[in-house]
Amino acid sequence: MSQKILENKKLLLEISPNMGASILRFIDKEKKTNIFRSFPLKKRQGKYNCYFSGYFATIPYFGAIHKKTFFYKDKYINLPRTHILEPDTIHGEGWVNKWKVKKNTKNILVLEFLHNGKNSFPFKYQSIQTFNLTKDSLIIRLKIINLDKSKFHCGIGFHPWFTISKDSKIFSNTFSYLNQTKINKFNIKEMINSKSLDLNKTKIDETFLKWNGRSKLILNKHIKLEIINKKNVGNLHVYSPPRENFFCIEPVTNIRDSFLVMKNSKAYHGLKILNPKKSFEAAVEFKILN
Repeated sequence: MSQKILENKKLLLEISPNMGASILRFIDKEKKTNIFRSFPLKKRQGKYNCYFSGYFATIPYFGAIHKKTFFYKDKYINLPRTHILEPDTIHGEGWVNKWKVKKNTKNILVLEFLHNGKNSFPFKYQSIQTFNLTKDSLIIRLKIINLDKSKFHCGIGFHPWFTISKDSKIFSNTFSYLNQTKINKFNIKEMINSKSLDLNKTKIDETFLKWNGRSKLILNKHIKLEIINKKNVGNLHVYSPPRENFFCIEPVTNIRDSFLVMKNSKAYHGLKILNPKKSFEAAVEFKILN
């Protein structure tokens, strides 16, 4: 497959446009250390193996659409599964499809994905994703443009994967999330009282609300980074599963299970209404700290 490489004196980024615009490698060259999880050398690059990469975008929404929670043409419908390993429709179409290269320089890669509104999300849209490698940062911008005749709800997510170590810890201003108590009842639950999560001791899959746009991540003894909201990212999802060697820290515009929340309550879900010919853009920066 045709990989694209962005590189400067300190950082190297390798992207696979054909495998969902996934990041295969994001490396601190000076420390000879992976920042995102690296794609296994023995794995074949294929439609569903994006799950083993270091990053993919979730477009036109983040999270799952559970059975009969999606409202379309005055009724709730089922959407087909997105990925063979997932029981529900999840994360949209971009991560399991090819992206077209629109621009490629030493430090910038611009990719495009078009969805025709068939076989999955029932609306037409265009996505533009820009990877920009600076001196000590990776900045990713993601835009969705409504090409349909109808308006629709949408969201954007940035989904990096990290290899866990004994030092892995995330610092944030918030660890409050929307907790479902009954079918149509939700409350805000505060997970902890401190400002950090030990990702070895805490196993969780929740979207933290009212993120202030800056979180420090200690990855291991070599790598520390700051995750920064550059545009329209108000939530931070943390996925740290038990008995796994990875975790995910995901800046997102909508929360997990957002379509289910929107269907059953008036609680915050983060989805945006996008009218025909209008666009919505989000951006995030992963800054390597000294």
